[in-house]
Amino acid sequence: MSSRNSFASVFLAVISCAVPAHAQIIGQTIVNNYSYIQPGMPNYGIAPGSIFIMGGTNDMTESTVSQGVPLQTTLGGVTVTVTVGNVTTQAIPYYVSPGQITAILPSKTPVGNATVTVTSGGQSVSATTTVVPSAFGLATVSSPAGGVPLTAAIAQDDNEGGQLLSQTNAANPGEYLTFWGTGLGAVSGDETQYQTPENLTTPIEVDVGGVNATVTYHGRSIYPGLDQINLIVPAGVSGCNVSVVVVTGGVPSNFATIPVAASGRICSDPALIPVTTSQYQTLLGLPNINVGAISLETLPIINGSSAALPSDSAYAIFQKYTAQQFASSVSLQVPSSGGCVVNFDLLASSGAPLPPLIGWGSSEALNAGQQINLNGPDGSLVLPFYNGGTYFEPTGASPAIVPPSGGTFTFSDGSGGSDIGTFTTSLSETMANPLVWTNSSSITAIDRTKDLLVTWAGGVPGSYVSISGYSTIYKASPSAAGQVADYIYFACTAPLAAGQFTVPAAVLESLPSTGTQLNDYLTPSPNGSLYVASESIQQFSAPGLDLGLLSFIAGSGISVPFE
Repeated sequence: MSSRNSFASVFLAVISCAVPAHAQIIGQTIVNNYSYIQPGMPNYGIAPGSIFIMGGTNDMTESTVSQGVPLQTTLGGVTVTVTVGNVTTQAIPYYVSPGQITAILPSKTPVGNATVTVTSGGQSVSATTTVVPSAFGLATVSSPAGGVPLTAAIAQDDNEGGQLLSQTNAANPGEYLTFWGTGLGAVSGDETQYQTPENLTTPIEVDVGGVNATVTYHGRSIYPGLDQINLIVPAGVSGCNVSVVVVTGGVPSNFATIPVAASGRICSDPALIPVTTSQYQTLLGLPNINVGAISLETLPIINGSSAALPSDSAYAIFQKYTAQQFASSVSLQVPSSGGCVVNFDLLASSGAPLPPLIGWGSSEALNAGQQINLNGPDGSLVLPFYNGGTYFEPTGASPAIVPPSGGTFTFSDGSGGSDIGTFTTSLSETMANPLVWTNSSSITAIDRTKDLLVTWAGGVPGSYVSISGYSTIYKASPSAAGQVADYIYFACTAPLAAGQFTVPAAVLESLPSTGTQLNDYLTPSPNGSLYVASESIQQFSAPGLDLGLLSFIAGSGISVPFE
């Protein structure tokens, strides 16, 4: 285990009280402090002894107050009680503000349906939640609901003196890592005081890059509610976005990623994205990094019906990152080969998943002109400027510009813009031997409690295979009466030559059953969607760009229920 000094150095980073705007804590919603998994999701629940957030506590207090250990059960005049059946316990607040409470659910709280009541100045507000034996939330650098494709875990390399992992300080196989979070389960003792770390008996599995890692410790840290997991990085995994998921008591956590290098400390994903470690090192030596990403895809549109309509589409984005943003950004990455991630709302307006190069991380938009022009063998397409440095095809456009045999496709930005100069770049893709999803006809429904085997043949040379899908949950709108649909999305990657990939049950269990809804305002979609595609990425150059990436995606999809 890490030393007391290591605990102290990371404590402020992982006891985070601010809720990102996209976390969508609606009304008096209660969520795990790190996973933000929403009520109604199959892996939702608050474990005894864990740190939770309750929103919708407006006017409970006029001030914002936090406290450290030793903790008091009343903070800023606010008390929080939790009632399950005939048992009432008093939660221990870390933080209170006019709109949010962050507190520890006492370990003595029994499992079951709970009512959480916040009281201050003679006023009270209540919310309901479900108390479960364990439901781990993995601490990440960015919110899992923050709109970015992947999330970087807050992880320390114990072989490197407890340094935090980054693209320039990647872990190596065989090294010991420490992860942080909350929700492993109940402990004994006084939770207002510093804790005595000890292994919990909660069954645990941690998959790193799709490989079951050896866990050397899982239990409370010295801080109340804050859990720590120590493990050994498995052999054979590498990449800048190696997936991590913690399964406790059969319940999967939120998904996160870590950088792992086979040797050295700079990560790369050469089988997926053609940026070498030396290129990464050069880019990270710049004060600012201008990045452009363009993607062309030929994938069907699936909107929950039995029909899958052919469609070609293109997207582009141009953004400036600081070196620190670029080092911690995952917006230009896909899951490292062999791994999977689960996210929210990562869909284009067409109903198809966004391409892997389109990201929404913290960055400054760059101007590449009024439009991006695309010319292909079967037609052309204009991508007008949208916002935030992004370019999309017009709403409702379904161009047929990718012929069955493939061809050469040319992108240009006309006279350029104020940040990115005039450029013309091309990609040539042959589809003489296209990727064929060989077992799609046998997948008529997805059992979320079981692994899912996907097989294929063929594929665009130099590509990798992406397996992705989504299901939908309907919930109250955060800004208006009625209901909104949240698309819960997963993505996995595999080598083209493998010919098959098994989507783990932990991934599918993180998606809701098709059409899950929390009220009756909208008619739920009868099905979700599943896609299998080959994806290839190459570099391009343009005046004003430090890194340009151009991707081509071709595949098929089916409409299928998640059960």
